[in-house]
Amino acid sequence: MTVESILKSKGRRVYTVRPNQALIEALDMLGEHRIGVVLVMEGSNLIGVLSERDIVAGLHRHRTAALTQTVKMFMSSPVVTCGLKDKIKDLIEVMSTRRIRHLPVVEGDTVIGMISVGDLIKQRMSQNQMEIAVLRDYAIAMR
Repeated sequence: MTVESILKSKGRRVYTVRPNQALIEALDMLGEHRIGVVLVMEGSNLIGVLSERDIVAGLHRHRTAALTQTVKMFMSSPVVTCGLKDKIKDLIEVMSTRRIRHLPVVEGDTVIGMISVGDLIKQRMSQNQMEIAVLRDYAIAMR
């Protein structure tokens, strides 16, 4: 199974902010759309990722003053990305090792989607259930 299969079922919607936007604007976007991460774009270039974790760290360091500061101060960069042909099992390892929960999907220099660790787990569980069903049918047929 590949990233492409995940995007076919979930879609390619991504939420973005500009690096010079106030952190409170990004926070509003996260809350409004009930998401955990936004991509930080400068034009069409992906320059960072801003996650809930980044915001909590910024609030811890700067308290409420962080809310008026720019996204660029708190974003994570450089960004770890993946491609359409990347395998789910490999990305689970990448995300676990790097302790990240979201990966932008890129094709060339263009962002075409976003996947989360939840997407990977859901796809993997679906695949496992299908394999179990096949094995069960095989065992019944062999009786």
